[in-house]
Amino acid sequence: MTLSRLFTILSASALFAVAGVVPALSAGQDAMPAVPKPPVESAGSLSGAYLAAKTAQAAGDLDTATDYYTQALAIDPTSAMLQQDAMFAYLADGRFKEGVDLAAKLHDDETVAKVARITLGVDALTKGDYEAAIAEFAIPNPSDLDALLLAQMTAWAKAGAGHVDEALSQIDQTKGAPWYGVFNGYQKGLVASLAGRPQVARAAFGDVVKDQTLARTSPDAYLGAADALARLEAREGDKDAALKAVDAGLAVAPNYTPLSFLRERIERGETIEPAVARVQEGAAETLYVLGQAINRGDGRDVALLYFQLARALHPRSPALLTALAGIAEQADQLDLAISYYKAVPENSAFRHTADLQIGLDLWYADKKDEAKRHLERAVRDYPDDVRAHTALADVLSADKDYARAADALNKAIELAKADKTDNWNLYYQRGIAYERQKMWDKAEPDFKKALELSPDQPQVLNYLGYSWVDMDRHLDEGLDMIKRAVDLRPNDGYIIDSLGWAYYRLGRYEDAVDQLERAVLITPMDPTINDHLGDAYWKVDRKREAKFQWQRALVGKPEPDADQRKEIEAKLKNGLSAGADTEKAETKSSETAPRAEAEAKGAASDLTVAPAAGSTGSTAAPGGGEAPKSAD
Repeated sequence: MTLSRLFTILSASALFAVAGVVPALSAGQDAMPAVPKPPVESAGSLSGAYLAAKTAQAAGDLDTATDYYTQALAIDPTSAMLQQDAMFAYLADGRFKEGVDLAAKLHDDETVAKVARITLGVDALTKGDYEAAIAEFAIPNPSDLDALLLAQMTAWAKAGAGHVDEALSQIDQTKGAPWYGVFNGYQKGLVASLAGRPQVARAAFGDVVKDQTLARTSPDAYLGAADALARLEAREGDKDAALKAVDAGLAVAPNYTPLSFLRERIERGETIEPAVARVQEGAAETLYVLGQAINRGDGRDVALLYFQLARALHPRSPALLTALAGIAEQADQLDLAISYYKAVPENSAFRHTADLQIGLDLWYADKKDEAKRHLERAVRDYPDDVRAHTALADVLSADKDYARAADALNKAIELAKADKTDNWNLYYQRGIAYERQKMWDKAEPDFKKALELSPDQPQVLNYLGYSWVDMDRHLDEGLDMIKRAVDLRPNDGYIIDSLGWAYYRLGRYEDAVDQLERAVLITPMDPTINDHLGDAYWKVDRKREAKFQWQRALVGKPEPDADQRKEIEAKLKNGLSAGADTEKAETKSSETAPRAEAEAKGAASDLTVAPAAGSTGSTAAPGGGEAPKSAD
């Protein structure tokens, strides 16, 4: 899975209006419900416990890892290396108290002192001990990112201590990398707004919002500034200015749910809460926004640490809960992800999104009937939400219930703005649903409409182009479409497979071999691609290699279904007879082609990814619809 959740969302605890910097409140109980779980088995030895912890940690199962670290520490509570590893695991798993206890022991450990002191500083903030927090954040020789984080966390501690001028000056004096600006502007505005200095806040937020290029550095900070400015103006009684701020954010991210949600509330004249209601929430926002900036690739482990520290400060933050759910999905910890989504407050702008993502995660957790029931209920609860209908369509398509999937997409298209570029995928998915039902007279216009809205979509070019070739229609145009799809996605084994199989269908077997060998190199375990290459080898009289590829197809991942397995086993026994080849050619388009890569689940989901991040929803593989995508 991939995930880049780049949005800022109104926190539930911001419902309390304040006139200035409020005194510290307790961080409260963990937002996650207590879920009883069976204890892990006793490792029996220090080495066994430590190895089990490291193995679980590497697999992304932090819950099990921390249990084994606890066993190891009970055996040897003095090992510095064990304490270091356990501290990181506890913090990443959200076991903040245990992490703090170890951080206190590692305060002066050169290896992990920075993380230990930041953890202790966050703990001090949760308790309202602002002077202690300031002292802990005074870490020498920080990196660029650490310097920015520490300066902003110190500013929040100073604001909490009542030193607002020093807090604002702290942010102003934090100079460094060119990308500091958007983060400092956003945080300065939040500090000033909480301190009851609307003019300073308005200027800081305004400097961010007026420069849309800053959204490239941090969509979260930019959209957060637009959200906070709109709230400030609404609370100051300037409805027009508030809506203007919202629209500035929506100009960058038109489908950004929190701003759309806020706009509706402002238009209705509702009382609007401030962006942050207390110092702890502001400090949590610092950690969250900077965490999102690095929440990809090798930076994801650090982002997780930031998010969990932020959650110690603001346990009910919908943004944090959703970000943590995304990382859990990345680790294939779907039950954990669902529990995070369930903890998103009911009055949050992203409650709808969380409900839909729960349905998709239930599907991937192989709770398919429950997933369908959940999303059917979501459609009833949110009848006018395009995303609800598309999410249901996704799982129905994945379950090969194409008739009902088409019905759900009909409703989604009816609700959506028909000529909006982003809606190409609705027509594409409905086209697939019709094609799988052998309703080409309905499928073809949908594929053409998708290309009309977005001409350079490789999935659509591949699907329509291959379908034409397969049906012996528009051969030159169809083949050109597939080639164009390959040019657009040169490393997509599934699209290259379509090109190879199109050549096969045209009797151009040498060309088919060239393309299918490329496809197998890119996607070596796919059973269908190996099956196709075996067929092509047989046609060019490379029969030993053909049988080798068919053998590979039988042990491919995902495993071939029963019909495909039976067909491959017959070829291994009898070769590719003329009769079998004719039958195969007649049925192939309804079985395996055209094929598009089944994108990663959840994380690239537009249900949970801000449009500003430029992510795309996952696409169900046309050959079998294995992977439900998340819809716009």
